[in-house]
Amino acid sequence: MLRHRLTLLAATVTVGTIALTACGPVDSSSVSHAAKAPLSAGAAVAKKALASLDFKTGTAKENHAPANTGDFYHGPRNSRAAMQWVQLSAGAAGKLNPVVHDAAGFTLYRFDKDTAKPSTSNCDGACATTWPPVLVRPGSKIFTDGVPRSEIGVVRRNDGGLQVTIGGWPVYRFSKDTAPGQTNGEGVGGTWFGVTPTGGKALPSSAGTDSTGIGYQNGTAAQNHAPKNTGDFYQGSHSDPAAKKWVQLTAGSAGGLNPIVHDAAGFTLYRFDKDTAKPSTSNCDGACATTWPPVLVGPGSKIFVDGVPKSEIGVVRRNDGGLQVTIGGWPVYRFSKDTAPGQTNGEGVGGTWFAVSPTGMKVLPAVVSAGDAGPSQSAGTAYVE
Repeated sequence: MLRHRLTLLAATVTVGTIALTACGPVDSSSVSHAAKAPLSAGAAVAKKALASLDFKTGTAKENHAPANTGDFYHGPRNSRAAMQWVQLSAGAAGKLNPVVHDAAGFTLYRFDKDTAKPSTSNCDGACATTWPPVLVRPGSKIFTDGVPRSEIGVVRRNDGGLQVTIGGWPVYRFSKDTAPGQTNGEGVGGTWFGVTPTGGKALPSSAGTDSTGIGYQNGTAAQNHAPKNTGDFYQGSHSDPAAKKWVQLTAGSAGGLNPIVHDAAGFTLYRFDKDTAKPSTSNCDGACATTWPPVLVGPGSKIFVDGVPKSEIGVVRRNDGGLQVTIGGWPVYRFSKDTAPGQTNGEGVGGTWFAVSPTGMKVLPAVVSAGDAGPSQSAGTAYVE
């Protein structure tokens, strides 16, 4: 029997379940402490603001965010239009993977002189000019795309603004990043680092080739100039050599599930409960593999990693001799009845097929009872090993 570990990703935003301590939003483990201690004025404001935020699964574009607002606004970051919405996406930038970026592709950072428990920003004045904080206001939208909603909070700054936090850490942009994908702020002063989807410091994920001859490269297939009509974009059988030239593994969202993994064409990837992760074993052959095409590679293939930790990716030899990609040890598949990007028709099929998370866990829709979520709050997501 597998040991089940259920982690509820912000399924509710009620007072009792918001990740806040007496000094600001941190993590769910602090709820009991927060219940015993009176909130400071700043924490009370942040708590109320967090409850008012409108969380939406997917990107700003998918949710039809207005032009020249939010992350795309060209004026001051503390203007009302700029604070209308924020997108938090997991991906790769430079040598960093995974790292969080906004809708415009700009890397987000954390500061060692801040604190996460309690959430506190210590970057004001000239510091905040060089490192503009990611700001929202009560009622703002936050689009989640590969960043667990449970990790997202807000903290009241010394200047009164509300700053987004990830894993309790206040997050910032860097004024010297002048184009999407830059990471000029990485390591500045030994205190500034790209932030991961769980609030950690982003680490370099170097390109290289493993013992099977498969090469790993940061970023997307497009960024790496993958040949047309190959890999995930190939129009023929997934077992053809052209299809196996490359695979892209991107952390994102689909059908209300977040974070999940999808390929370069936007198709959701799945795992099968009748497989095993330790050791990695695929038990989907024959007709099963027709309905659920395994994600295949071969010697000399490339895997483009985009928000999925390289350490979680591997390959397993199938019964038919093919090499199948694994995430967290679990073999991964597409679903033949997903006919367009972003579909999740395979979710829950037979009680054994589920979208796969960036660490290999199965992704389940959260069950939210009446009254658990406010009218502007969508359900979160749950994971099971």
